[in-house]
Amino acid sequence: MSTNKHRFVLYAQNRLHPLGSKTANGILLFRTSEVQVIVDASQAGKTAEDVLGYGGQIPIVAHISEALQYQPDTLVIGIAPIGGAVDMSWIPELRIALDAGIAVWAGLHQFLADVEALKPYKRLIWDVRRPPPNLKIAGGHWRERKSKVILTVGSDSNVGKMTTALTLQQHLKSMGVDSVFVGTGQTGIMISGRGVAVDAVISDFVNGAIEAEIDKVDGQAPLILVEGQGAITHMGYSGVTLGLIHGSMPDAIILAHQPSRLKDDYGHPLPDLKTVINLHQALLNPFKPTKVLGINLYSKDLSLEESQLACQNIYKNIGLPVEDMVRAPKRIIAENVARTLFPEVLA
Repeated sequence: MSTNKHRFVLYAQNRLHPLGSKTANGILLFRTSEVQVIVDASQAGKTAEDVLGYGGQIPIVAHISEALQYQPDTLVIGIAPIGGAVDMSWIPELRIALDAGIAVWAGLHQFLADVEALKPYKRLIWDVRRPPPNLKIAGGHWRERKSKVILTVGSDSNVGKMTTALTLQQHLKSMGVDSVFVGTGQTGIMISGRGVAVDAVISDFVNGAIEAEIDKVDGQAPLILVEGQGAITHMGYSGVTLGLIHGSMPDAIILAHQPSRLKDDYGHPLPDLKTVINLHQALLNPFKPTKVLGINLYSKDLSLEESQLACQNIYKNIGLPVEDMVRAPKRIIAENVARTLFPEVLA
């Protein structure tokens, strides 16, 4: 899928919210200039800034028919219902968009192009989670890689691994280090135009699927940033995380962490950060020495003052660069990455 500029309409019907429209929010954060309008009847008349706190004056309208006046060329389904199924109430609006020749991007587990009413529009639909054909097990291609690889991981699921990777990419670019971002979830793939939704891949092929995606861009930039998924310490999602660790065989790791979260969504206590860091490094140690080079805080429920205090406390205990990369960027994680992997840049 091309990374050419688009004119997006974000479809978040009755779900535009910091937690309820994760895909729409990601597009809005990292492809802001391409978003023309948002569809959500419950927030119609407001702007993205009014509802989410970012996105500026991008308007919100009640129906796709109103959005057409903004001349979008691509509709992104920005919400993911529980189970990832298509909400059949969306179909009439999606057909209006498709009849107007607008492409539709969907990251649902149920593939939009397989819905009977939408099959005639198959050529306009991109089901992002559809696994690529001819998947293979990993072949150990990391031994001959030209680019360095960084994988983002989390102390738990849903702590900002994608945001960490994309923000790090911006910080490194400002220092003169170019990189390629490889998405591993629907939002990351839509933002970057490349990647594989590993949660839709048969377990034997997760390692090979991300290895293949890295192979496609190896050598195009000094650094490849791989979006993490799940958490190695999460009993429900650890499998996909381990697949990404051993499929990408990273040269370094950046950890995303929410300091206020004490238990996961199973109610299981989260391990301390030293344990999390040592575990990730130990999982790679049989193959190559890989270190965690920084910790990014996901601090949505903290004040900025509380976030900065958490950074200080974690640094005292762990000794690694810690920052709130989105709310209070200091670029110290990017500096450590450059110093460790590309010392010539800071020379």
